Amino acid sequence: MNLLRRCLQLGLCLCGALLGCNAVSGSSERREAREAAKWLDAAAIEAARFGAVRFQARDGNRLTAFVYRATAFDPVRGPVWFVLHGAGRGAEGYLQAAAPVAERHDALAIAIEFSREAYRTQQDYTLNVGGYAEVERVFEAVRRLLGGRQQGYYLFGHSAGAQFVHRLVTFLPDARVLGAVAANAGWYTLPVAGDAPHFEMPYGLSGSALERTDVRWLFATPLTVLLGARDTATPDADRLLRGTRAAMAQGPTRLARGRHYFATARRAAATIDEPLKWRLAVVPRAAHEVTQVIGSAGFFLFENGESACEPTTAAAAAPHLVINEILADPPNGRAGDANADGVRDASDDEFVELVNTGTAPVCLAGWTLGDANEAERHVFPLGAALPPGRALVVFGGGVPTGRFGGATVQWAAFGGRLNLSNAGDVLTLRDAGGTVVKQLSWGDCAGARCASDHRAGALGFESSLVRWPELTGTWRAHDEVARSPFSPGVRTDGTVFQ
Repeated sequence: MNLLRRCLQLGLCLCGALLGCNAVSGSSERREAREAAKWLDAAAIEAARFGAVRFQARDGNRLTAFVYRATAFDPVRGPVWFVLHGAGRGAEGYLQAAAPVAERHDALAIAIEFSREAYRTQQDYTLNVGGYAEVERVFEAVRRLLGGRQQGYYLFGHSAGAQFVHRLVTFLPDARVLGAVAANAGWYTLPVAGDAPHFEMPYGLSGSALERTDVRWLFATPLTVLLGARDTATPDADRLLRGTRAAMAQGPTRLARGRHYFATARRAAATIDEPLKWRLAVVPRAAHEVTQVIGSAGFFLFENGESACEPTTAAAAAPHLVINEILADPPNGRAGDANADGVRDASDDEFVELVNTGTAPVCLAGWTLGDANEAERHVFPLGAALPPGRALVVFGGGVPTGRFGGATVQWAAFGGRLNLSNAGDVLTLRDAGGTVVKQLSWGDCAGARCASDHRAGALGFESSLVRWPELTGTWRAHDEVARSPFSPGVRTDGTVFQ
């Protein structure tokens, strides 16, 4: 009776985590988790780009999932990616943040909205074993609809969504998870049991069906604990951050709690002589914002287990890294759709193109692009180094679509846009330590000190500015040296950088 009372207080679906009636404990539940969700409207799954679908959950609730299907998604083998929202339940906003990542990795992104009508409190959402099973049911429904052969799916959750993700992989050991990222969770269910109050469910496994279970499957899960370096608010400053004694035992901030969770798992895995396949990564300069970490999450999910590169210093990169092209004034109409997402937008279609002209890779992780008014318009995410001879393009926003000559493609996720002023500005590239690597200016320099690499005159001529001769020359309007107004990721003649 005491366990039942605690279960009801915690809002756990069917008392699953405490009484053992979840996928951990019975083969019938495992079979049920393989059942497909019942579609009420699934047309968007089969259509490219943005849409929404409706389905009936196992508990009878009718839920909506927002969908982004990448233009090159392969319905038979393409990655299926579930994006879990935070406490605000803004699934559509999370899907918008995920769409550029999905496009770059040819994925189908699905953000189920666990609405307040169906899941009244945050605990109803993040501590709900039935909710975890809905991911399995929707995945199965997607596979059947598309005739897919995917063996599993990918998970990303931020804040409350990160709580959902790490508990799903804890309490559904048969879940078909190929990779998971839990980013900036407020607190965790530690993968250990003990007598202390901070090990009792939901803060640990004491009192759950897993209390006396060897959870080695959890340590074998490809889980990345992703943290923002600036996610350092305490419960006194952030009302959404839990301040109970058990939560505070994990640390005073989300950053500290994530590190504590990973360290606890590492010790627990070592105790049973099980290799820990998790990764811990801290995104430089990122705060508690999904847009600031989801680009890094895409790398850890979809790049085949690669390790993130170590940032190159300004001294090592400066001689070889070239700012080759910038677009501050996208042409009017469809001709100005530089990011090729089908919409001309004065901010989204701005871009900056960098080229590595050296013979060694350059790692830009934690580097920044800024203008005269904001030093961090863009922070380069964790990921792979830029190979020699290759280009990298940072767009102002939108969903950059297409290959862009094989260039690395990013979008301004910190300042929300590049905000390149036509009348004049100063574009500054800094390394991870804040040292200036490259700088150029034009026009009136927005009232700031102009750079030594300066172009007189404004940029309001509906064309990009490009070096001519390419990579080495002075600045020219792109349409003066080529037939097109811009060429992000490729040379002015459309050929690829090599």
